[in-house]
Amino acid sequence: MANAKMVNEKTCPRCGASFVCTHDAFCQCVGVRLNEKAREYLRAHYSDCLCRGCLEEISSFLGS
Repeated sequence: MANAKMVNEKTCPRCGASFVCTHDAFCQCVGVRLNEKAREYLRAHYSDCLCRGCLEEISSFLGS
């Protein structure tokens, strides 16, 4: 299955919400803009994907 879409059901490590991560242009995080400060924060505190709500909150909080 070379063309199989990678779909991962995940739990947000920040808030515990369930979400689907597709690792492509249709992933739930597409369109969330993160500045370098937000990206550094995410790298320092998390090793896996966060839900869109948490990404948007971090983006807003850290002035993206």
